[in-house]
Amino acid sequence: MRPLLTERRKDQLATVLIRTGGLLVILVVVGIVINIGSEAVPLFRRAAQGPVEVVAEGGNPLLAGSDPRRDVVWVLDRDGTIRFPGAQAFENLEIAADSISRLAAADQEIHGLLSAISDSGDVFVGRLRFSDTWDGEDRHTTARWRAASDPLQLGAGDWVGVTANSDEDGNLLVAAWIAQGELSLAAWDAEGESWELAQTPTLLSGVREVSVAEGLQALAVVVGDGSLKVHRWPSLDQVSVVGIDSTIDASRFLIGGGTLVAAAGDGSVNVLLAVPRLKIENTGTKPLKLAGVTIGPGEAAVVRDDEIGRKYSNRSDMTLSSAPSEWTAVRTLAPLTARATEIAPSSRRRGFAIGAEDGSVALYHSTSGRRLLHDRWAEGPVDSLAIDPKGDGAVTTSEHAVLRRSIDNPHPEISFRTLFLPVWYEGYAARKWVWQSTGGSDAFEPKLSVWPLIFGTLKATLYAMLFSLPLALMAAIYVSQLAPSWLQSVVKPILELMAAVPSVVVGFIAALWLAPRLEAALLAVLLGAFALPLSVVLALAVWRLLPADLRRRLPDGVEILVLLAVGSAVAAVASLVAGPIESRFFGGDFQRFLFTEWGLRYDQRNSIVVGLGLGFAVIPVIFTIAEDACSAVPRALVNASRALGATQWQTAVRLVVPAASPGLFAAVMLGLGRAVGETMIVLMAAGNTPLLDLSIFNGMRTMSAAIAVEIPEAPVGGTLFRVLFLTGTLLFAFTFLLTTAADLVGSYLRKRYARF
Repeated sequence: MRPLLTERRKDQLATVLIRTGGLLVILVVVGIVINIGSEAVPLFRRAAQGPVEVVAEGGNPLLAGSDPRRDVVWVLDRDGTIRFPGAQAFENLEIAADSISRLAAADQEIHGLLSAISDSGDVFVGRLRFSDTWDGEDRHTTARWRAASDPLQLGAGDWVGVTANSDEDGNLLVAAWIAQGELSLAAWDAEGESWELAQTPTLLSGVREVSVAEGLQALAVVVGDGSLKVHRWPSLDQVSVVGIDSTIDASRFLIGGGTLVAAAGDGSVNVLLAVPRLKIENTGTKPLKLAGVTIGPGEAAVVRDDEIGRKYSNRSDMTLSSAPSEWTAVRTLAPLTARATEIAPSSRRRGFAIGAEDGSVALYHSTSGRRLLHDRWAEGPVDSLAIDPKGDGAVTTSEHAVLRRSIDNPHPEISFRTLFLPVWYEGYAARKWVWQSTGGSDAFEPKLSVWPLIFGTLKATLYAMLFSLPLALMAAIYVSQLAPSWLQSVVKPILELMAAVPSVVVGFIAALWLAPRLEAALLAVLLGAFALPLSVVLALAVWRLLPADLRRRLPDGVEILVLLAVGSAVAAVASLVAGPIESRFFGGDFQRFLFTEWGLRYDQRNSIVVGLGLGFAVIPVIFTIAEDACSAVPRALVNASRALGATQWQTAVRLVVPAASPGLFAAVMLGLGRAVGETMIVLMAAGNTPLLDLSIFNGMRTMSAAIAVEIPEAPVGGTLFRVLFLTGTLLFAFTFLLTTAADLVGSYLRKRYARF
């Protein structure tokens, strides 16, 4: 009776199953990568917008806007009435309890702060609030006007403009100006509930437009000749404005008050930032060279604070004090097609919209520098413009018509430049790569440059490989070619057993046991790190000087005991002399010396800890594969080399290493891939500080650690969520390139040394 399956059929079936399984694995991996990458694709999509809707026509609208849900549009008419076109359930609201004369001008600021001035000079400031009540599953929305202050009486005049803003305490600053350009400023004290008029200097005459910063730290004034002036509040001192050469039509502060947008008459749009500055006084006897400026003894200079205060705060030869910020144009955005008439800031991001004389509206983001949308909304000029509270639409008025449009713009702050190139952020003195995903206020701007994460990954990998690569490769060569059998039976199982230690255990030990002890004995460790290699070379040289007969009488492997003894002695000497050296040369505090003299700040969880911990995890991977590759070299070749008079060392270096080079290279690349993708060790031992610094005394944040830390808190579909998926895609790309390079170079080496 013939068997159901012959041996040939079995082989064919096994081949099909193996190939199918391998193909399925490849397809699953490709599917995972596509799924991860698809989550990052929306970051680079352009904004989309719906059709223009005519909400109302006729009347005399001054301002218009929407509730947070975009269910209701409100309109402020010149008679002081807020109406809700198309919403039958809403009653009209009056912004003043008593009847007022006709409104001359009105303005809407960030977070829905409305300000209006009548022909008689009465100023009203407040907010339109929407609230929901529920009756079972039915939602009922109501609106009410909430005054932010008592009415302000400025007196009759030819009023043409008004604006106001507030700080966190409810204090207000109102600016109103007449057709002749004279400006009036008044401040509302929320605690004392009173108005106080400010004495405006003569340089604030000829005013065409005013914008007040959120937080009331500054106001921007466009005067008759089109020049832009910025003044501090409450001193009204003028601060310098750098980089603006064109005549300005309109300006507006964005959320937070540290960013100013200026639209010029030629259509250009400029973004200005308040650059922090420091006053440096040289109290020493030698010239100081900081920030490109030379300051002689007894002299002082004002420079941009590019982390100078952090780096040199403990210097005894200088005195640092704050100086007024300098408003600097840091980027020019895509131009408009006509003169700007209105700038509308967003209440949530550093975004803004600009309306123009030709009825077009352009949507921008100040940090990414992107013009997200630019389209014609109306036939006539844009009279007022407001971005909806959630940024998903906008409302405008033009020639007595109220228009609205939906906007799909989920990730305006992301561009290739903000992800991979240095960006000049608000509050910084220069362009920087910054990763800072969360903050403590609504005005915080997420900074999602992935370069600090890439740099941190490469830095952690560099220090881990510097520690592990020489030890693992040398150990593999020694154990496979030079060590006696009894030592091989001890070392090889121990190193291979290291691979079974969980990463979280290694990270725990590195962070909570190694890091404090390293901090306490930093100088001794550095002395030992420099002295140990030299002592090993010296010990081997002394060993070679011993008589050959004496070395032959000693048992095999005794040289390793000599090296261990020398290493232990060097470590003991380093620990003994570290204290006297620290007291004699470093003032008794080596870490303080590093900071005050060299500007190097020591963090407890730093690159040394990461290099040791991550290297401990990488050594077994490299050692195992490298040792197998060296042991796979045919013994016949090794014996032939020894028979021809070559020593064990000559045989290992000139025969075994070239023959095993494909395997050695594969071991290095696999260890490199393990170091790049490691999460728990760098998460626990690196300090998670996204710094661009190769110093061994501070930490880093790697791509894998950032994903592990931030993905649980990232809103699904949000910008941070998708940037983390992009980071995961880049991490996969790195490991894929490493494995591909390993395969290509390994193939070349196998062909190169095929004769072995």
